[in-house]
Amino acid sequence: MEAAPGACVLRFPLPPSLPIPLHVAAPETVQLVTWVFSGLEAGAPDGPVCLLALEAEGAALREGVSLATHFRDLVVRPEPAASDVLSSDERTLLARALLSSGTAGLAPLGRLFGLVEAAVIALPVAEDAPDLADGDHGWSLGGTAIPHALLFRARAGWGCARVAGARLRFGRHPRQHLTLEPVWGAAPEGRPERCLALHAHGFTALTIGAS
Repeated sequence: MEAAPGACVLRFPLPPSLPIPLHVAAPETVQLVTWVFSGLEAGAPDGPVCLLALEAEGAALREGVSLATHFRDLVVRPEPAASDVLSSDERTLLARALLSSGTAGLAPLGRLFGLVEAAVIALPVAEDAPDLADGDHGWSLGGTAIPHALLFRARAGWGCARVAGARLRFGRHPRQHLTLEPVWGAAPEGRPERCLALHAHGFTALTIGAS
């Protein structure tokens, strides 16, 4: 178990049935944020494992977690992790899962960001990715796909902001001027060094346009 205040990641061996996590059945104070399987390829050193990102305080996990799956309920009993329990590949998978976990995953992403920061930094930016620019009236984003949040690295560090509104300008090159509400970390001000648009079931690494 990797833990941070208010959130944790449980890593456990997968049974042969490959049960798909649905929700935490007990305790009621623990919420499943997202999950991902790792080690499914032949020859994986630890075999198939499951990573669960949970919203929970450490005390709520003392008796274990009853995880409802598509097959049957599983009881997972966490133990404190040794250092670097997650491999770099697992951190990349966890980063992708957290970035795609919807609005409910924004706060847990902030709490667990230290586990996945390096993986997020390494995510590539496609040549045809939309661009984010800083103008007189705040940030604007190319295209018409409106994200629910932005994850960005500014001079003050990493931050996350919810997209509260988007004013679309149509034309040959559609653009949207965003109204942002900070969720955690640095404020969405100035020209960011890095930015990802978060959508309900995915994310897009953005190019950074001129201010």
